[in-house]
Amino acid sequence: MGARITSLALLLALLAATGTRAAEEFVHNGDFELPAAKGPPSGWAMWGARKYKNPAHFTRDTTDPHGGKACFRVHHPANTAGYVVTHPDRALRTKKGMVYRVVFWARSDTEGASVFHLEGYESIRPYRDAPSPGRWPIRPGRQWKRFAFEIHEGRDFLAERTRWLLLAFRATLDKRAARTLWIDDVTVTERPSDVAAGFVDESKLPVAALNHRLRAGDELAFTVDVAKRIGPAVRRACGVSLHRVAGWTRHPYDMKGRAVLEEPLWRAVREMRLPMSRLYAVGDEPFGLTGSLDRVAEICRRMRIDPATMVIELETQSATKRLRAATWAKAAAYCKQRGYGLRYWEVSNEPYTRKATAFDSPEDYAAHFQSISAAVRQAQGDAQVGLPIHAESRPWSHGLLKALAGRYDFVVGHYYCGADAYKLPLEDVVLTENCRVLQRVLRVNALIAAYNPKRTVYQLDTEWGLASNAPDGQGPEYARRNANIVGALHRAVRLIYYVREGPLRGASGWEMFCRLKRPGFGFLSRDAPGRASMLYWLHYQFIRHVGRWALATEGMAPYHRPNDKALAGPLTPVLATAADDGSAVYVVIANGSAGRDVTCRMALKSFRAVGAAGVALHQDDLDAHPLVERAEDVLRPVAVELRAGGAGFAVPARSVVFVTLRART
Repeated sequence: MGARITSLALLLALLAATGTRAAEEFVHNGDFELPAAKGPPSGWAMWGARKYKNPAHFTRDTTDPHGGKACFRVHHPANTAGYVVTHPDRALRTKKGMVYRVVFWARSDTEGASVFHLEGYESIRPYRDAPSPGRWPIRPGRQWKRFAFEIHEGRDFLAERTRWLLLAFRATLDKRAARTLWIDDVTVTERPSDVAAGFVDESKLPVAALNHRLRAGDELAFTVDVAKRIGPAVRRACGVSLHRVAGWTRHPYDMKGRAVLEEPLWRAVREMRLPMSRLYAVGDEPFGLTGSLDRVAEICRRMRIDPATMVIELETQSATKRLRAATWAKAAAYCKQRGYGLRYWEVSNEPYTRKATAFDSPEDYAAHFQSISAAVRQAQGDAQVGLPIHAESRPWSHGLLKALAGRYDFVVGHYYCGADAYKLPLEDVVLTENCRVLQRVLRVNALIAAYNPKRTVYQLDTEWGLASNAPDGQGPEYARRNANIVGALHRAVRLIYYVREGPLRGASGWEMFCRLKRPGFGFLSRDAPGRASMLYWLHYQFIRHVGRWALATEGMAPYHRPNDKALAGPLTPVLATAADDGSAVYVVIANGSAGRDVTCRMALKSFRAVGAAGVALHQDDLDAHPLVERAEDVLRPVAVELRAGGAGFAVPARSVVFVTLRART
């Protein structure tokens, strides 16, 4: 009997020890006691752009550990962007219904904020990003300080999507600052979650399917019946966002409030016929709140933008500071008093990013939003107040949509696409990834409806575009493909769906002005006022080929079929619209193929075309600079053959074709 008890005790002790070891393995070498020849300690990895992966900046340090013999030294030289994560080979596999508690000790050589965050992945090798469940500024100070954070599956993330987690540490929140961070005794524990999120179950939501309008076939052949309308074409989706009134861009106004934008650029913007735009950080200019609003009204006048479609955001562009509700109310009341017609208010710019130090949590932001929403509505009866969300973060989507239901009129998603334009096939960048984003937009619409069952709430997208990093690791603003023919094709496909299907009430892409050396999102540049980018010529033509009514297209198109079958769709998406008086039919077709030319056969019903004109937006070099000298460099005529009951024309590979068919000349 005694032998059996002893054996049982040994077994229990062994199981307990095994359980302890398993718990510790959530973070391999979290106490940094295992030696390292150079660079990061065992179980840890340098992360970020290759040029910032300097082993001398990420080292095991034995000088002043919190416990044991060593800690981890993370050094951030000024104006760099490297950081560290737990090694991907040791990534934490998440489980449904669990809560994960992260505890660590940290200290720093200077005062200021560092960052701890969790990087989410749907898969590791190949890496596929997933929503990350948490990012927290920390202020360690010069003495060791304990930090603890918890994330709950179901509330903060979904295990079926965010399958893997990496713990990540950045020495500084401000990449311009030099700082050294030391961390030690990092642990993660797992236990069943006792938090009931109360969020709607997305898997049971009636999410609308993305309507491609054309079935898969061997050729592009379809019928357009002018009497068969889908509904009003969403022309407001063709907007472009401005940056600031002045700010660091120093235009259209300088820091003294003087209009400094060259007249050719004012004229170029006017010629875009912008149906919507947006300005942020309007309350952070040196000439005061009312002076800034006066200049916003002047911008609308000179650029011929309807003030009723201009979205205004007041707080700092990176959400580093918040403004009092009284300041927002003052802005709304001033616009009403002056009769400016400005009434769309977006409360903070991307308050969920790591730079957004004004808010400690989604709950903190929610309280801020609630006070502003009430104040603005009291000051301006027809005000529309917008809620920015992060569609891939449950706290910043479900959490805000639920907590603030009834207090927002529109939702802002910023549907950028971060697909790698230099590694993925062109078809995936232009077509597949757009399908992915559009499905996300539709999912958010379903969430909005679920949390606002008795109220109509809509989406406006005030920043979007292709946002691939540059091939050398620099940010998207340096990547030419974001704004040359690659980015133009990506945006053309998105615009076709935005305008035709109307998942949003309006959208304005990022951004109007750029520097010549940073052309990745730009339409125009003060560095070269006589040039315009591919994105400019895309929008210039697109708005001229959107009529009053979106028309149904029935027929077939060749399909692009990626590995994910749910993201298959036409190789050549089509938009057909009609003028309000029935005098014209407009057709826009984007050919997302890298090398396949397509011939279009179009039949027309309830419309007899007697005149036709076509133009193609095209660029041979996928790495060409986006800004070109002349429209003729990227726009070429397309021959449109009128036939009995229809028309035919070619749609070259890597092009956007715009066709106008007229009932009378």
